Amino acid sequence: MGTDVATFARQLREDGIEAAKAEAAKILAEARKEAEKIVNAARNEAAKVEKESQNRIQQNRHRSEDELKLVARDLVNAFRKKIEETGTRLLKGKVAESLNDKEIIRTAVSELLKSQQSGQKWEITLGEKIARPLAETVAAIFKEKGAMVELTGEMSKAGFEIRAAGSNEVFEVTEDSITETFRKLLSPELKKLLEA
Repeated sequence: MGTDVATFARQLREDGIEAAKAEAAKILAEARKEAEKIVNAARNEAAKVEKESQNRIQQNRHRSEDELKLVARDLVNAFRKKIEETGTRLLKGKVAESLNDKEIIRTAVSELLKSQQSGQKWEITLGEKIARPLAETVAAIFKEKGAMVELTGEMSKAGFEIRAAGSNEVFEVTEDSITETFRKLLSPELKKLLEA
C-alpha cells in the first residue's frame, strides 16, 4: 500500500503539474492573442491619429495659404489705393492750377458752345479766382455764339459749372470732376499692372 500511496501521490502530482502546465499554456496563448489584439489596436489607433494629424496639418497649411493670399490681396489693394490717392492729389493741384488759367477756361467754354444750338440761355458759375477777371469775356463768348448767359455766382473750386437754363443737368469742369474722371480711368489700369 505504501507503494500505491506513493505511486498515487506521484501520479497525482504529475497529473496536477501536467494540468497546471496545460492551463498555463492555455492562459499564455490567450494572453498572447489578447496582447496581439491590443498591439494591433494600438497600431491602428496610432495610424488613425497620424492620418488625422496629417489631415489637420494639410488643412492648416491650406488655411494659412488662403489667409496669406487674402493678406497679399489686401496689401496690393491698399497699395493701389494709396497710389491712386497720391496721384489724384498731385493731379488735382495741377488741374486746379490749369483751371485758374483764364485762357484755358475761355477755350473750354468756346469748345463747349460749339456743339450747342444758338439762342439757348445758359447759367454759369465760375471759380472764385477767375470769376471777376473772366465775367465779361465769358459773356462775350456766349453772345458771339448767339447764346445768352447768366453768371450765377462763384464757387470755391477751380473751373466752372454750366447748365442750360431751367435744366437740372450740370456740365462740370472742375478740379474735382477732372481728377475723379482720371482716377476712374487710372484705377483699372493700375489694378492690372499690380496684379500682373
